[in-house]
Amino acid sequence: MSFKTDEVIPNETDRGLLRRNAEVGGAIPTFGGTRRRATLAHHWMINVLSKEWSLAHWRNSCGFLRCRSAGGMVSSKRLAGLGHCIFYICLCVTQNLAFGNDFSGSIPPGIVGPSVYRADIVQELDCGKSLILCNGPLNFVSFMNAKAATRGAERNSNPFNLRIARLVLQTVTQQIDTVRKDGGADSGMQMDLRFLSHPDSKAELVGVINRMDRQFIKDAGSGLTDEQQSCGEIAIIYRFGYNLRDGAQKSRLPITMNLVFPALPKGSKVSCREIARRWVAYMADESAGRKWTADMLLDPATGPLALINGSDLLRLELNIQAYRFAAGDTEHAHGFGSQAKYLMRVFQWVPKHQVFEPLLLTNEIDRSHLLCSQTDGSAACVEKSRLRDKLVAYLQRPAVVASIDRGTLNIPSEFLSYSATSISPGGDVRSENQLFWNATSPSQQIISDDEIKIALDGFAATGQQTSFIKSPDDFRARLNESACTGCHQTRAIAGFHFPGQDRDDTPRENAVALAGSPLFYGDQPRRRKIVTLMAARPNAKLNEYELAASYSSRPLNSFVAELEGTQLLGGWGGACVVPNALSSTQRQWLCQPHLECKQLFKTPNEPIVGTCVPEGERKQVGDPLQVGIVATKAFGIDSYQRTAPSGPTTLIPANVLPKDAPDGNSYYGAHQEYYEGLKHPTTRDEIRDQQTGGFPAGMLRLSECIGLPDEASCGLVASTGFNDCVERIGNASSDNTTLAQCFSTFTSLAGLRACDAASPCRDDYICVKPMADTGRDALLKFNERARLLDHSAFFREVVNRDYDKAQYYGQTRPDGKWMMRNDRRGVCIPPYFVFQFRSDKHPRP
Repeated sequence: MSFKTDEVIPNETDRGLLRRNAEVGGAIPTFGGTRRRATLAHHWMINVLSKEWSLAHWRNSCGFLRCRSAGGMVSSKRLAGLGHCIFYICLCVTQNLAFGNDFSGSIPPGIVGPSVYRADIVQELDCGKSLILCNGPLNFVSFMNAKAATRGAERNSNPFNLRIARLVLQTVTQQIDTVRKDGGADSGMQMDLRFLSHPDSKAELVGVINRMDRQFIKDAGSGLTDEQQSCGEIAIIYRFGYNLRDGAQKSRLPITMNLVFPALPKGSKVSCREIARRWVAYMADESAGRKWTADMLLDPATGPLALINGSDLLRLELNIQAYRFAAGDTEHAHGFGSQAKYLMRVFQWVPKHQVFEPLLLTNEIDRSHLLCSQTDGSAACVEKSRLRDKLVAYLQRPAVVASIDRGTLNIPSEFLSYSATSISPGGDVRSENQLFWNATSPSQQIISDDEIKIALDGFAATGQQTSFIKSPDDFRARLNESACTGCHQTRAIAGFHFPGQDRDDTPRENAVALAGSPLFYGDQPRRRKIVTLMAARPNAKLNEYELAASYSSRPLNSFVAELEGTQLLGGWGGACVVPNALSSTQRQWLCQPHLECKQLFKTPNEPIVGTCVPEGERKQVGDPLQVGIVATKAFGIDSYQRTAPSGPTTLIPANVLPKDAPDGNSYYGAHQEYYEGLKHPTTRDEIRDQQTGGFPAGMLRLSECIGLPDEASCGLVASTGFNDCVERIGNASSDNTTLAQCFSTFTSLAGLRACDAASPCRDDYICVKPMADTGRDALLKFNERARLLDHSAFFREVVNRDYDKAQYYGQTRPDGKWMMRNDRRGVCIPPYFVFQFRSDKHPRP
């Protein structure tokens, strides 16, 4: 089977002629592989790992072990601890085993792109050789100090207190206050904005992203030469975080910041082609498993990061979660299980004023300047109608239609906004995430289907063909995704595309496993191809078709070979088009074998796109369990109503769950809408169901880490008492409660959908680290947690009852089969179950 391309490929001999629906060969990626027969030792190891033997028993059983792969004898006397002997046996045995799945969580060569995001390398680029001083070459403070030419004590302050950034701080804090008031959010319950400038908060480097593919972006007033403009950009990405009260309260925050530099530095003696070649060399080695060090990346002669200079800084871009409502706030969650609002602002360095000043956002139209409101007078309405008609006329120009088609649109500044907001969860089924929303009322319509048809007919009359667009719905989707709002809520992670991988010292319960979103990893083959083409040409310039971008929802079908063996193209959780709509769209988005396209949220806001899920009644861990309707009363006013499965409460009925749970385990259906539960629960089912919700479209999981199938791994989820615990931290009168106490005391184990870059989570879920990467660490962590909970006075203090293992799911030790995997993949949970991705409940600085 092969996918048809959803884009038309330019003929190599005549760029004006396009081949429609070119067949792209290559095997379709599949999940899993051939399982080899395990050895007798493997079966023995599963058996012994399943037994809860004492350390003394292990000591007497270990003696001397022979492991051919390890190269000789290993004496138990030389082990770090008597209780660790079993894991040396595992090491010897598993070196000769081949499992059906790759549990390593590694990045496949096909999706290695022009990006740097390994946590260990990023930390060294940020802090250098000293974590205490933390003044590495890509440190945010260092860049800002270079721009401000600071001296003395001023160099040690938070950069947002510097004169050059005061307007940034003032603008952002004022607008977040406004967004919170407009949304009915209590600022006292949300993230304290003093974190932006507090001395105990900082911006941590999380990655460097090559965006040489963004040659079509032309920033007025940037002062760049034509050669620099045509070379694209480099984005250095940071996450804000805090470290309060000597580390007792420490976490990242739902804030990302990009520092954008020209890929070609000012006055550089190195050409754009040479810079591209450096990135190509880096990608080639990384794809082959030859990992670059920080020193190699910074090598003046060959390093792709060596030429980055703070004085070249062009823009500072912020994406901030302004507020979040929990599932229990049913007045504001509107059935979606939670609701979060994001604010995006961009600031450009203005040499004349020596400060960062607000910049208009690319393709982010200002609806308030184009549509008449109830408070506008007649004169204002006439002017807005005139401006709206002017925008429509612009979008109907054949040259502009071509740029919309390719994904290289640049809407003129007179139509644009200085800020963008988006809403989560729901992605493109939410009207607020679609600036060009297909409104039911003409008063809220930016461009109608009839006006789009005029644009497409006019383009066809020139003798040209579109590559990505066939219908008004395709045209509208391209427009929506070209704006910041639409892009950041499409195959994203709670409004972000690059949250960064957490460093090793981050508690597992609050640690992100994957640096980027499904969109990010799926787009790496395209970005890699562009940089490779630039490296091969004397002037490094590409034509418009070579720069064409895919839809945000899904990679180009033409990259099927690069994405083989992954789920990124029509795999589990990926975007697809429902079968009855395929004939009306250029988006020929099919699912891989044994998957079918299903609409989890049925709505006119997104009429044809669905999600790839197992076909028929077959269910896997992580699958959605409910479908519903999204109704829109007006722009930005959406509500969700479940249509299936039905039941007396918002809980997932047991009769829709699989019947064949592994021995010693049971399936559980996590649900989207809020469920209060009993005030005084007594059984463990009642305790688990108390105050639950927030799993978009529901999610199938296993109650314990026992007998997990290959698509699942063992993770930690917040359990009863967690919210009460973090409430004590967020309260101004907090005692000595720490985040570590909440994480270790009020979380439970569960069998969750496994994830990695090749097999990401579905929409509105995030890939976090598993409870441990190795069987040894898993056992140590489990035993440590069990000792902590036994007779825990803190547990009783928070939930008013003693801890009893029998009253809670997820208290049983993971079985030997899972621990032997050394499964380094992450697990999928809703992002707002990860403390660092919620703006509420954080402590006060």
